[in-house]
Amino acid sequence: MDRLVKLIPFFIVLLTFPSVAQWVELPIGNTTVWWVTEFFTLYAFYQLKKQYYRGVEYPKAIKFFLIWVIVSAVYGCFMADYYWDKKLLINNLMIYLMGVSFFYLSIPENISKISRQWCCFAIIAFWFFLPFMQLEAPGKFLSPFAFLVIFWPFYEKKWKIVVVFFSLAVFIYGSFGARSTAIRFAFAILLSFVFLKIDVFSLRVIKKVTCLLFVVPFVLLILGLTGIFNIWKMDDYLGDKEVLVTGSYSMAGNNTPSENLKSDTRTFIYEETISSAIRHNYIIQGRSLARGYDSPFFSWMADLQFNGTPYHKGERQSSEVSILNVFTYMGLIGVCLYALIFLNAIQNVFKYSNNKCMYVIALYVSFRWAFAWMEDFTRFDLNNLYLWVILSMCYSPYFLRMTDFEFKIWAKNILLPSKV
Repeated sequence: MDRLVKLIPFFIVLLTFPSVAQWVELPIGNTTVWWVTEFFTLYAFYQLKKQYYRGVEYPKAIKFFLIWVIVSAVYGCFMADYYWDKKLLINNLMIYLMGVSFFYLSIPENISKISRQWCCFAIIAFWFFLPFMQLEAPGKFLSPFAFLVIFWPFYEKKWKIVVVFFSLAVFIYGSFGARSTAIRFAFAILLSFVFLKIDVFSLRVIKKVTCLLFVVPFVLLILGLTGIFNIWKMDDYLGDKEVLVTGSYSMAGNNTPSENLKSDTRTFIYEETISSAIRHNYIIQGRSLARGYDSPFFSWMADLQFNGTPYHKGERQSSEVSILNVFTYMGLIGVCLYALIFLNAIQNVFKYSNNKCMYVIALYVSFRWAFAWMEDFTRFDLNNLYLWVILSMCYSPYFLRMTDFEFKIWAKNILLPSKV
């Protein structure tokens, strides 16, 4: 079993392929291959916990969420009617069980190990896949750099250049049509400048911004539901003029169409998701991990895929908005438990951190919480894994006990070979 645990960095490298497969014009693996990879990744994380942390519990927020995931999966066994329901159930179960990675990711050297091995692979592989990528793909392929770029002020010169270049490659080789990816990388780069002047920033200011980011989604949701203000309808407060950029998707071999940066692509998703929950009475408990939400807008996709079959139910299995997927599958209970993971992570830093650097990580956690209301695809991929990296750091006694000097030494060496 020790050998399996040692293979975790290799499994993380393999996750690059399902992370980007949808946006690469090459046949990359299949469902069976990725299910096997995901299963062994989760099993390796579980074995590490079983061997080295026997009797030690997950942080309560993560533990309760994982229990609710299992409950929703069992519920899904009764809710699944056809093959596609069962496939969605298995997919979602593995995605939402990624929290079992906590014990592995709470160890600083393990984060360095997986990041270092992935980086060595990605720097070479990116150039091979680039000619086959749609413009959405660079941001998906390079998603770990949205974490690594935060620490660039601490790296040696060579790694500073590498990390900054590949972070900017998302904008150079990608598209501003992939708005959410651009926002995620832009915020990470902005945070790196906070690290650059970490001694200048007040903890009080960082705390206030962190709390603001955590609360903003709730405020905007209430304003949107009451019709007072809808942040997605940018024409209402930025004018009617279109802001056209190159689109992020190719359409059936045609030239990539342009996209309007101000277009509202989220309001109807919120409306459909909430309406479906009300109509079928699953607001509290969710529809289970096996079922999606009713989507009149995307019914044409169901027509193409399932027309003439018993499965044609007008459901969309998932949306682009992470928090809406949690709501659909696990209801308000799941949303509250998911929120507690982020909230407790931030509180841990505020209460127990022995260093100022972890306050910046808490700020990034708060941003990712807010970002989950905007996008964050629900996938077993690198983006989701590195979300669990930053969450685990906030719960980790190793990171919380570090002094600022020790944290900076860890950050400086994150991509360097271990001397042990």
